[in-house]
Amino acid sequence: MEVRIKFSAEVYIKGEDMSEIKSKFEMLPLFSADALEDNSAEFGEILLVEDAETYKDLRKEYDKS
Repeated sequence: MEVRIKFSAEVYIKGEDMSEIKSKFEMLPLFSADALEDNSAEFGEILLVEDAETYKDLRKEYDKS
């Protein structure tokens, strides 16, 4: 049997600017070695980019960096 389990998670990243934050995120290992075995885990999509304190939407700034 094989099933697909889709889930969401959150990560808080600090940086000097959005470019640094984006770089840190893109280099972040999101899955364990077990999850990556046989290429079974893959990144799907970014659902939200917002200021951690004000909840201001920062997706456009993230995409531009």
